Amino acid sequence: MPGTPTLGVSIDFANGPAFGNPLILDDPTTPLGVGILADAPGDVVDVSDIAIQVSIRRGRNRILNKFEAGTAVVVLADDNGDFSPANISSPYYGKLLPLRKIRIYADYDDGGGTDRYYLYSGYITSYISTYGLGVDETSKITLQCVDGFRLLNGIGISTVAGAGSPQLSGDRINTLLDVVNFPTSQRDVDSGDSTLQADPGTSDRDLLGAIQLVESSEFGGFFLSAEGNATFLSRDTISKKADETPIVFSDDGTGITYQQIEFANDDTLLVNDVTVTRLNSVVPQNVFDQTSIDTYFLHSGKRDGILVQTDAEALNQAQTLLVARKDTTDRIDSMTLNLLDSSAPTKIVAGLNLEIFDLVNVTKTVPGGSTITKELFVQGVQHDITQTMFTTKILTAEPLIQAFILDSTTSQGRLGSGILSY
Repeated sequence: MPGTPTLGVSIDFANGPAFGNPLILDDPTTPLGVGILADAPGDVVDVSDIAIQVSIRRGRNRILNKFEAGTAVVVLADDNGDFSPANISSPYYGKLLPLRKIRIYADYDDGGGTDRYYLYSGYITSYISTYGLGVDETSKITLQCVDGFRLLNGIGISTVAGAGSPQLSGDRINTLLDVVNFPTSQRDVDSGDSTLQADPGTSDRDLLGAIQLVESSEFGGFFLSAEGNATFLSRDTISKKADETPIVFSDDGTGITYQQIEFANDDTLLVNDVTVTRLNSVVPQNVFDQTSIDTYFLHSGKRDGILVQTDAEALNQAQTLLVARKDTTDRIDSMTLNLLDSSAPTKIVAGLNLEIFDLVNVTKTVPGGSTITKELFVQGVQHDITQTMFTTKILTAEPLIQAFILDSTTSQGRLGSGILSY
């Protein structure tokens, strides 16, 4: 019979950014097909049995319209003081250093065997001790964690070798990741659709900012996956994801149930006057919608210095943004799932498995008997886990890029329904 997910937490005290079993030559514990290329053995400790509380936040900042570093807070019982960096009797003494690797996962058996779902892969930035005073109190260690965005954000760069023109956006991403020898085993990078100008080579910038400039120039998506992989999706990949079979959620019995849903209808995302200017161009590409301006007043937005090679492509980007953002609509910003509902294995698997840019279909019955159905992309995932609670909050947004896809059986490929897009 299906049960509920079991929380797991492991810490790797070894140096290096790579997650997973290191593949060390002549080491029988890291066979081919299991280990990853590495130059040092792992030093992994499983702390699942003392994990009291876990909170995970990953995804896109809706207001800033960019992906941010994923964070996690892990609270461990520590009555022996094993995780106090000052405890010379600790088995981990000398190992409790910042930026040690941590992975959070859940093991779940839906009736067909146990599978492991990674929820977060990152690096410990601090160890905060809280000491119990009474016999009923537990001493705790709180681990503050951040994902690989922190590593990229902390690296200043100027000129980047190999980042000349012409170069596809995915190749540029890989070139930038090569600057810090980001593990190739932790990259999932599309080739990209836009051919870019040479990297500007400006000083006073960080590596993450340079990558995000490529991301916005491509109109794609760059984020760190739950497994810690640097993931870059081209705009072609993102537009085609809107044609995939969605995971269906509803409150009317036709899909996976949810506990809570958040609606909004406001001007947070409204833009009706858009200017996009590419690097080395003196002609800003501006488009606006007067009807929207008359209705909602002026809401301007701009993108400067993107690396596309022609003004025509900059204009296409401006037009795509305008079409997607010139009107307000009822939004479904998030839905919350209870993953301790052992009677709903499909809900548990969905909550553990959904990743950024996965497609979901959400139906909500509103007062009066009508329904609202939205086809949405996952834009963030949040987990809150204790010994008596396991909730997952899925942050969502409507696709910014939609495409007319030939031979599609959905509205993405029907004349009069799909739209031609940038």
